Amino acid sequence: MTMALMPQPDIAAPDATDQRPWPNPRRAWTVALLLSLASIASQFDRVVLNLTVEPVKAEFGLDDTSFALLQGVAFGIFYTLGAVPLGRLADRYERRIVLGISLFFFSIASMASGLSRNFSQLFLSRVAVGCGEASVTPSGLSLLSDLFPPEKLGRAVSVFFLSAPFGIGLAFMAGGKLLQSLTERWHGTGLPFGLEPWQAAFLIVGAPGLLLAPLLLFMKEPERRGPGGTTPLTIAEVLGVIRARRRALTLMFAGFSMVTVVNFAYNVWTPALFARVYGWTPAQVGIGFGLIMMICGTGGTYFAGWLSDRLTRAGHVDAHLRVAAFGFLACGIFGTLAPLMPNAWVALALIAPAMFLSCMPVPCAGTALQLILPNRARGQVTALYIMVISLVGIGIGPVVIGFMTDHLFTAPTDIRYSLAIVVGCAAPIMCGLLLLALKPYRALRLARLES
Repeated sequence: MTMALMPQPDIAAPDATDQRPWPNPRRAWTVALLLSLASIASQFDRVVLNLTVEPVKAEFGLDDTSFALLQGVAFGIFYTLGAVPLGRLADRYERRIVLGISLFFFSIASMASGLSRNFSQLFLSRVAVGCGEASVTPSGLSLLSDLFPPEKLGRAVSVFFLSAPFGIGLAFMAGGKLLQSLTERWHGTGLPFGLEPWQAAFLIVGAPGLLLAPLLLFMKEPERRGPGGTTPLTIAEVLGVIRARRRALTLMFAGFSMVTVVNFAYNVWTPALFARVYGWTPAQVGIGFGLIMMICGTGGTYFAGWLSDRLTRAGHVDAHLRVAAFGFLACGIFGTLAPLMPNAWVALALIAPAMFLSCMPVPCAGTALQLILPNRARGQVTALYIMVISLVGIGIGPVVIGFMTDHLFTAPTDIRYSLAIVVGCAAPIMCGLLLLALKPYRALRLARLES
């Protein structure tokens, strides 16, 4: 029987026989900070589009379904298509180069979104952004796995992933204020070159990524650790790794897809919800929802990493899946009720715990995957994970809400019911799938420990 078809518990535990000292903690956390900044840059681009729902729809004559295609199909589908080849590049070549080039590319594409003169041009620019941003997570997690020992990896991954809610929150606040300032400052006179405020916003938020890209390109690449760390795996061998873990991976991928459904549903449609139902401006939404994401989102992400590491040290090898499952089940309660509230402040009060709990599974998923994968398959399998959750979450979630609001209900304000239905269905499904994954995942983790 070939290696591609055989379980490889020794490769699944690449650090078991590696006696080299781990990198200096200061260096490791510096790289983690750079990775977090790259993630924040990507979040700014996504959120600015969410804040410009109404002006973009008015500019190009779109309905909710068409707008959702920009985040769903244009970004989501091509984000998934770019993930696997970029993940393979990260497993074969220096990850700093893959990350630096990708960051430069998606920053340029983000700025190009602001120069769009029709829907087709905007759609294509979102395609380019999605392809470029697909490298951040697989390359970032692979780097962190070679910088931090397993018992500290959960906290490091949580810091990397808390950049997402922090970046989303900061982008909502700064982006909302930016759009308001551009509109008020240039009201009546027009922006230079005939740009609309929403177009100028894209040019501004895309620029910082161009400054960050050289820092990633010129940082020192960490050594790959453990057996199989020096020799890239063939595609057949990577498929063998997946096949040997297929039961756990299938359930994990399906379960964590529901997290993406809920998170993108709220990130994409919260501005529209508060504008239509409660009459808030983009600046008000930016401050309110932005503060919640910065405080509660980052808090939930870090708490999940800390709790998972603590439970792991206590002997719970499936800690990451348990923390994710039960945290997200509670998220479903708050997230379903929030859009149904009679006023904006009560809705925000329920969104706060919902965002804390919805962010808990994110670092758990990334850490859980790294602990059952060989070094040279981490980027590719993580990319496959991203592809699956993106197809389900980004590609379907926002579009379903837009479709339900346009065709199932009768008024734009009924978006509150669409959002509640999607969240209320996704949370229990996710919890059930992860509980089913506990047994095969434990078997993989125990095989690693025994090796």
